[in-house]
Order: sequence, then C-alpha cells, then structure tokens
Amino acid sequence: MEKLLLALVLACQPGDRLWDLSGKLPRNLQFIDLVLSVDPIYSRLYIYAPGLPSEFQQCCSNKPTSVLRLPVGDGRFCIRQSQRQMKWRIQAIGRADIES
Repeated sequence: MEKLLLALVLACQPGDRLWDLSGKLPRNLQFIDLVLSVDPIYSRLYIYAPGLPSEFQQCCSNKPTSVLRLPVGDGRFCIRQSQRQMKWRIQAIGRADIES
C-alpha cells in the first residue's frame, strides 16, 4: 500500500505528460535551462516536479519563445498544456556546476 501511495504522490496530474530526463543528465547538474516555444502564442505550458503541481512555472506570456530555469531534482518533470491542439517544443540546455 505504501508503494502505491508513493507512486501516486510522484505522478503527474491526469492529462499531464511526464518528461523523464533522469538517466540523461549529469549527476552534478543542479539547474536546467529550458527554451520553450509555443504556437499559438497565447497558449501556455506549465512545468512542475512530479507530485508538486501547485509549484509550477509557466511559459510563455504571449511570446512565441521563452526560457525557464528549473531545479533538476530527480530529473523528472510534468508538463501541462493550456490548449488541446497547441504545438510546443522544449529544448534543454544544462550546465554542470563547477566546484573550486
């Protein structure tokens, strides 16, 4: 029962899409920059960590392209779109933090 509850907490909201980058990102990467493009420009994308839908960041505020900086966490993100037939593209740009 505990595993089922944990899976529900870490899941995306119904209708939202899971974007799993956990095995593709460097281990020391703390933040990731996302370049987002949407069409039509009045549509929105909402990105949040699984299980935390109230802590979302949104794009693009009537602009065709925007950049968001997100904490990597476990490398999984949920994506919600505001319009059913909208088109969108996300390009991830990461930078590993360097310790001196």
